[in-house]
Amino acid sequence: MLGAAAFFLMSILIHFPINNSPRYYSDIIDTFWYGRVNANNVPYVVSGIPYVTYNFEYPSICGLILWLGGWLSGGSVTTYAIVEFGTSFIFFIALTHITFQFLEYLNLGHTKQLIFSVFAPSILLYGAYNYDTIQTFLVIAALYLFVARSKIDLSAIMIGLSVATKLTPLFLMPLFWQELRGFEKRLRFTLIAAGAWAVPNVPFMVANFGYANNSGWYYSYHFLQTWGLEDTFLVWIFPNNTPVFAGNINFTWWTVAKDISLALVALTALVIYFYFNKKSLLTRAFLITGLTLLFSYIAAPQLNLNLLPFLALVPVVPLTLFYLFDITNVMIILTWFMIPNSHPTLPGLVQTFALLRQIYLAFMMGLVALSKSFRPKS
Repeated sequence: MLGAAAFFLMSILIHFPINNSPRYYSDIIDTFWYGRVNANNVPYVVSGIPYVTYNFEYPSICGLILWLGGWLSGGSVTTYAIVEFGTSFIFFIALTHITFQFLEYLNLGHTKQLIFSVFAPSILLYGAYNYDTIQTFLVIAALYLFVARSKIDLSAIMIGLSVATKLTPLFLMPLFWQELRGFEKRLRFTLIAAGAWAVPNVPFMVANFGYANNSGWYYSYHFLQTWGLEDTFLVWIFPNNTPVFAGNINFTWWTVAKDISLALVALTALVIYFYFNKKSLLTRAFLITGLTLLFSYIAAPQLNLNLLPFLALVPVVPLTLFYLFDITNVMIILTWFMIPNSHPTLPGLVQTFALLRQIYLAFMMGLVALSKSFRPKS
């Protein structure tokens, strides 16, 4: 716990807006604070409400934390950063604790937890970066409560809140249905998860749904739908967002790439649901999480934090492969601003590291899928 706290504080310090900090880029500071200001150069987060007075591209749990930091900041970026990074710090410590407890239940050692999910290079560069440690905690907590504690209702609450933080945990829902026996238990789990998702979402939906003009609460979903390719192997196949047919700007090659991405995610999810249904819930959750990151048309490097606890909980990935994966993931942000006037989302230096990362991720998922040596209690 002390090691996790110290390492995450290092991540905060290298992103913190103070003198003598290297001030590495983070979405929380550089985009959400400095990048979005009104006519008087005041950040929207200081006086506004996400989804209501300004658009925000992440789901409601992220919006609530952003709102809290802006409300408490009083216009001070330092106070804002303390709230935002401090919240992530608390969730990371909670994630470390619950992963430790999960390993105790599985009768596994803790050395790999230190290597994979505490002292990992990606924790340093992306821990204090976005809100991914919060989603990761909620997912691991949902699995732990379900598998180790048999607290099904609490597990449903956690998975519902995780979907209210980032959308991809929605693919985990069918895994829980498969573990539950009987329609009533599955319905109860689903309704509780939906209720947990609704609590932070419905107030914003009522205040400003925004479907008609792609704004408000709906904007976060519209944003994901219209965003381009980011850090995905698909950019090497579809490097230009040009119309497929002459003059048809609504049907571009990136639209085709996104359709392929969604089809691959859906297909691999179905394979895991039905072909790998004899594997443990924990292993299947690892596969769903990893393959979603592998085939998504948005594979930003901070999203890979979601995988790190699984590497300790399902210990089949060798250290060499892990470090190849994690170091190439870190190199994405370290090279992002290296070449002036470049387009880092297009094929080039940055996307070379992103492609290598995805190749290593594919090998990792193959090892997890094919391994027969690991048999956790779950």
